Amino acid sequence: MYRNSLLSSNDQTLIAYDSLSSNVPPIIETPERIHSWIKLEQFEILHKKFAQSLGVVELSEALSEIGINFSKREFSRLFLKINQNRDFLCDWNEFVSYLIYGFQEDDPSTQKESLILPISQAPMVRKSEHRSQICSIALLKAVPDDIFDKSTPTTLSEDSPEVSGIWLTASREGQIRFWSPSLDTIRSRVSESVHLKMQTWILAIEALSDVNIVCTSSTERELRFHDTIVPTFSIRMVIRSLPFAVCSLAYNFSQNSKILSRLVLGDYGGNIRILAYSPVLRGPFQSRPGVTMIDVFWSDIVKGKISSFQLKEYYRVHTEIIQTVYYSVRTNSLFCSAEYRNTKKYRGRCPGLIVIVNDDKTTFRIPLGVTTFYVDEANNIVVTGGPDTFVRIWDVFISSKPSGILTGHNGGIVKVFVQSEERKVYSIDYQKIIKVWHLTEHTLLQSFGDLVRLLPSETDLCYKYHTHSRELLVGGRKIISIKCCPRIRMDLTDGNTHSAPVSVVLYNRLFRNIVTCGLDSYIIVWDPWTGQRKVIIKNCHTKIIYGESRDIEITAACFDPLEQFLLTGARDGSLKIWNYNSAVCMRNMVTKKDREVTTVIWVVDRILAVGWDQQVTEFNDVEGREYGDPKKWPRFHGDDVTCADVKVGEGVVTATYSGEIIFWKLETGQPYRRYSVKDPTKFIELKRRPDVGEENKAYLIEGSNNINVSRFVRLSVSDSIKAIQRNVLRSKEKGEAIKAIENLKNPNTLPLSVQAVLFLQTRPMTKIHGTLFAALENGMIQVYSHHQHGGYITEFNAIHKTGDCVLTMTTDRKNRYLLTGSAFGYVKVWHIVNYCIPEAEKQHVCMPALRLQFIFLRKVRIMSRARRVVRHQKEPLLLSSYKAHLKAINSIIFINTPKIYVTGSHDCSCRLWTLGGHYLGTLGTPAKWLNISPFERMDEQQEYRIPPDIKKVASSTTMKVVSGIQTDKMKAKLYARLAEKSVAEETAVGSRFYKIPLKDPILGHHFALPGSSAVEQRIQLETKYAYTPVYTHLKIQETSGIVCPNIPPVMQEIEQESYMDFYKPEGVVVDTNSSVSSEFPEETTEKNKEQSTNKDHEDVKAGKTNLKNKL
Repeated sequence: MYRNSLLSSNDQTLIAYDSLSSNVPPIIETPERIHSWIKLEQFEILHKKFAQSLGVVELSEALSEIGINFSKREFSRLFLKINQNRDFLCDWNEFVSYLIYGFQEDDPSTQKESLILPISQAPMVRKSEHRSQICSIALLKAVPDDIFDKSTPTTLSEDSPEVSGIWLTASREGQIRFWSPSLDTIRSRVSESVHLKMQTWILAIEALSDVNIVCTSSTERELRFHDTIVPTFSIRMVIRSLPFAVCSLAYNFSQNSKILSRLVLGDYGGNIRILAYSPVLRGPFQSRPGVTMIDVFWSDIVKGKISSFQLKEYYRVHTEIIQTVYYSVRTNSLFCSAEYRNTKKYRGRCPGLIVIVNDDKTTFRIPLGVTTFYVDEANNIVVTGGPDTFVRIWDVFISSKPSGILTGHNGGIVKVFVQSEERKVYSIDYQKIIKVWHLTEHTLLQSFGDLVRLLPSETDLCYKYHTHSRELLVGGRKIISIKCCPRIRMDLTDGNTHSAPVSVVLYNRLFRNIVTCGLDSYIIVWDPWTGQRKVIIKNCHTKIIYGESRDIEITAACFDPLEQFLLTGARDGSLKIWNYNSAVCMRNMVTKKDREVTTVIWVVDRILAVGWDQQVTEFNDVEGREYGDPKKWPRFHGDDVTCADVKVGEGVVTATYSGEIIFWKLETGQPYRRYSVKDPTKFIELKRRPDVGEENKAYLIEGSNNINVSRFVRLSVSDSIKAIQRNVLRSKEKGEAIKAIENLKNPNTLPLSVQAVLFLQTRPMTKIHGTLFAALENGMIQVYSHHQHGGYITEFNAIHKTGDCVLTMTTDRKNRYLLTGSAFGYVKVWHIVNYCIPEAEKQHVCMPALRLQFIFLRKVRIMSRARRVVRHQKEPLLLSSYKAHLKAINSIIFINTPKIYVTGSHDCSCRLWTLGGHYLGTLGTPAKWLNISPFERMDEQQEYRIPPDIKKVASSTTMKVVSGIQTDKMKAKLYARLAEKSVAEETAVGSRFYKIPLKDPILGHHFALPGSSAVEQRIQLETKYAYTPVYTHLKIQETSGIVCPNIPPVMQEIEQESYMDFYKPEGVVVDTNSSVSSEFPEETTEKNKEQSTNKDHEDVKAGKTNLKNKL
C-alpha cells in the first residue's frame, strides 16, 4: 500500500511488472523452496541480518552469503511472494511467514480435509410395514467385508444386491421382512416355534450369508435356522433347550472356504458360546434326502453328536447380560461387553469390555460398563460407548488407559462405528443424536439431529451399519437409511472440486496455482501440476440470520495487479481481501446491502465492484485512504449489471440484463458511449439516472419498455406479467404500465441480456479494430470497438443447440484463440487472430498445423452439428467444440505456457483440458493425476481418457475430440472393398453351381430360426424333502410292439404272376456241354430246352423270395 513512494526505483519496477509481464518469454524455473533448503545455522545467520527490513538487493546478498542463490527472474518472484504488505521491504515476520507457508504446502493433512459434512445427504425414510416396532436388523451380504479394502475399485453399483446385499428386519412377534438396498420390499416371512404352541418373542436375528441361512433367537431358548434359498423360508435346523436365552448374535465368515465360519452367542447369563463349522457345501445345513429339518437339543451339540459343529464355551464372562459380541479373525480374539448397574461392587471400574485370546482375558474397565463397541482391525483400535455418555478410543493391546475420550453427548451411547479410510468415528446416543468425530485429532466434525424430527416419540431404536456401502440403517416404526460419507463412484464421476457449484476459477502466475471459489463459500488453492489441494478457506462470507451463522455464496473474484492478494465478492454485497496463502482476511468492504456483486476489478490503487446496485462502486487501495467511504460512479444503467471488464489504462465496460452496454473512462469514471444489443447500430444518448431509494424503487422505467429483468429472471412470461400487474395498483402512471404489459406479451420486445464481456488486451484502441466481445442470451457474440468513434462491427453465432448461450469467455496472452463456455456445458475454441482487424495486419494461417493440433478440424464422413452451424461462417474459424460438463460452465481460464485451460462448472467440478480439447483431470479427484509440467506443452497426439459422466452422454464429436482418436479412413475404405469383393465371389460361386445366383431369403419367407431366451433358465430341485416333487413333465406316448404293414394289392398280383408266361427267348443259345453251336433256336435239341427252362424257373423263384424279404 506504499506503492506510490517506491515505484521510482528501476529494480522495483522490474519486480513489480516485468516478472508478471505477458511479453516476457517463459523461462524454465525451479520452485523457490527455501524452507526445504535452509538449515538451523543459516537460519540464525539470517536472523541477525534482519535487524532492520531488507530491500531487494540486501535480501539477495543475505541469501547468497549462506549459499542460497537464485537467478534474477527467480528472485523477483521470490521477493514478491515474501513481501506481503507490498512496501518492497522484507522484514523478519514476512520471511518467517513465507517459510511457514512452505511447510503448510507440504502438510498431507490438507489433502484429506473434507469439503462437505460426513452426513450431507437427506435420509431415506420408508414405512416398516411391521405390526410392531423393529427389534433387530441383519444384513444378508453377498461377499464378506474383508474383500473391500482400499485397493478395491468401486466399479459395481452399490445399489445392486450383488454388492450391497439384502436387509432383514425383525419384530418381536416373529415377522421378518426382506428389503432391497433401495429399501423396496422383497418378501415377508414369519419365524415361529415348531414345538411350542405359544406365540414367539424374537430377541435377535443374524444372517449367515455364506450358507444362505438366517438365524433367529427367541425367549423359548432356541435357535432357528431358516433357509433363504427356498422361497418358503423353511426351517433347516432347530437347536432347543439352551441354558439361557440368546440376546446377542454375531457372525464372522471369510471368502476363503478353508477358514471356519463362526456364530457367536451371548446370553442372559453372561456366557459366550462359539459355534464354528466349515462352510463348504453349506456345512451342517446341507440338504440331505429324506431329512426336511434337523431337530437337536443343545446337550447333543455339547456331546458332539453333530460332527459338523465345533463348540467353544466361555462361562460367566460377565455377571450381567451380554450386550455386544464380536470375533476378530485377524487377531483370533473374542470381544464381549456388558452394562453394569451395581457400580459400588467394582468401585466405578466395571469390566465393561473383555477380550479373550485363547484362555487369556484382557479387561477394559469403564464406569457403568459398555453398551456398544466397534473393532477397527486395520488400525488395531476399539471404540467403546456406554451409559456414561463418553466415547472412548482404545488401543487393542493397551487396556490401562484410553488413547482418547470424546465428550459431547447428553445421553447414553447406543451405537458406535468407525470409517478407518476416512478417519472418522460415528456415535449415536439414546436421544437419537448422531455425532461425527475425527479419529486421530479427536475433534467434533458434525452433529446430526434429523432422527429426532423423523422419529419423535421412539427411543428404543436398532441400528445396523453397512461397511461397504457406508450406509446406516435405523429401525423403529419407520426404516431410515443414512449415507455416511459415501464413496465416490469412479465409474460414474471423477469426483467434485467443491461441494456446491463453482462460480470463479483463477490462475495465479506468481505462485503458479489455481484458486477456485464456489457457492459453498469456500476458497480452495490447488496445485494444478500435481493435483493436490494446498489451502482451503471455509465460511469465507457469512451472515447472522436469527442468531445463526449462514454461509453466503461467492459470486465474483480477482487478483490484485501483482497477484499477491485475492478479492472476493458475495451475493449479499460484501467484499473481502484475502491473503489466501495464509487464509487471513485483511479487509472487509460492502457495496450495498443485499445487492449481489457480479464482477470485481482490481487495478492500480483502485478496486471496482459492480452488481445489482446498478452502478460502479470504487474503493481506494492507497495507504491511509483504504478505509474511507467508497466512491459511487454516476448511475446510467436502468437495470442490474451482469458483467464487466477492464482494459488496463484505457477503459471499463459494463453490461446489464436489459442489454445495455456502456463504455467508461477508467481514469475519470465518466461514460462516453452507450449501446443496446438489440439494435447495436443505433445511437443512444447517455442520460444520467437519479439514485432511487429502495422503498421508492419502481419496476417500470419512464420512457422505456425495458423491464428490470433481474427481478423476473428465470421466470416465464406469464409469471412476469402477474408480477407487473400487482405493481400496477401501486403505480401512479397506469397508462405506461399497461403499455409495458402489452409490449411484454410480444416476444420481439423482450430484453436481450448480456451474459459476458471480454476485452482483447493486445489490440489497439482504434475504430476499425474489434476489441470487445459481448456474449448475448440468444447465443450470439457481438464485436465492438471501444474507441470513441467506434461502435458495433459484426457478430457471429457461438452455439449449435437451441436455447444455449455463452456464459463465460477468455483468451490467450496474444489474443489468438477465443475460448467460450456455454450453459449446456459445451466448450468452443475459435481462431480470432485475423478476426475484425484491418487487411494489412492479417497473418497467414497454416491449416495443416491447426489440423495436427485440433482433431476437430480433420475431415469426417458425416459433418457434425457444430460444424454444420458454422459452415457458411468464414470467420472466426471454429477450431474445436465438445461437451466438457453436464451442466453450465460458469468460468474458464487459460494458462499460456503449458497451453491448457481450466473450466469451472455448475456440476461442482473444475477440469483441466489441453488446447486441443483433451481431458487432463478434475481438481479434487481420487484418480491418478497425469504428469503435467508448468513449462512444457502436453502432447496432443497421445491417447487421453474421457470423463465417466461425459462418456455416457457424449456425441461422436465429443468422443473424438476428448479422447484424441479418429477412425482411420483408409481402414474403413479397405474393409468396404473387402466386403464388396467377398459379395462378388459369393455371387460367382452361386452362378457357377446354380446357373442363377441365389436370392435372399434363401430359405423362403415361411421359415425362421428359433430364437434363444435372453434369460438363462436354471432348474433348481428342492432337496429338503425325502423325495423330489415333480409338478409337470413332458407327455410321452407309451411304447408298443412293432406291427408289420399289409402288402399292397399290386404287390400281391405281382407275387401270383409267372414270369415264364411272358418270356420268349430270342437269339443264339450256347450249350456249355457241347462244342457245337447252331445259329437258329429251332435247331436246338429237346434236352437243351428242358435244361434252360428249369434254370429260368429257379431264377424267377429266387427273385420273388428276395422281393418278399425287402417288403
